Amino acid sequence: MTTTDTLRPVSERRPNSYDPATRRRTARAHLPGLPPTATSTPRRRGPTTLFEVPFASAMSDGDVALLVRTLDLTTHMYPKLHRSPTSPGVVRLDHHSGLFLERGSVEGVWVLEARTWGQPAAKSIHEWHVLAVGAARMLDPIVPIPERLPTVLRVYPVRPLGRTASRRSARIRRHILGL
Repeated sequence: MTTTDTLRPVSERRPNSYDPATRRRTARAHLPGLPPTATSTPRRRGPTTLFEVPFASAMSDGDVALLVRTLDLTTHMYPKLHRSPTSPGVVRLDHHSGLFLERGSVEGVWVLEARTWGQPAAKSIHEWHVLAVGAARMLDPIVPIPERLPTVLRVYPVRPLGRTASRRSARIRRHILGL
């Protein structure tokens, strides 16, 4: 940078060619096949909440131990120096999803909240919901049970077995041979 550049205001200075953001913008502007970054659709950041299971509990050491055993929960219930902004507990459900234990808005109310950064299958979400409700019902029996998923009956072709199968194949064999 020259001495005249240092005397100019920052807004009037030439862009630094070593700045990665500037290089990305200028490189994108000169490539004919790429759309400009301003018109590209922004990707949504952050997790998506799948479900919440609120329950009431004093959250004593026995209650925490029950949740830890039932859900394989990793807990951070007692921050050492200050009130921690992190969740008091977390369970990893899959590579992109987790079940978080959160304090409710009222004292004595807790929430198990499932969040995902991916796109899990509906069956997996339902299984996680049932698991979370089961753990919450151990501490608060009035937690509502989720509805069942609609079952899809698969139709399998019926193949004859045993003597019926051999008769049928014998009939087909006679037909082919012309007997």
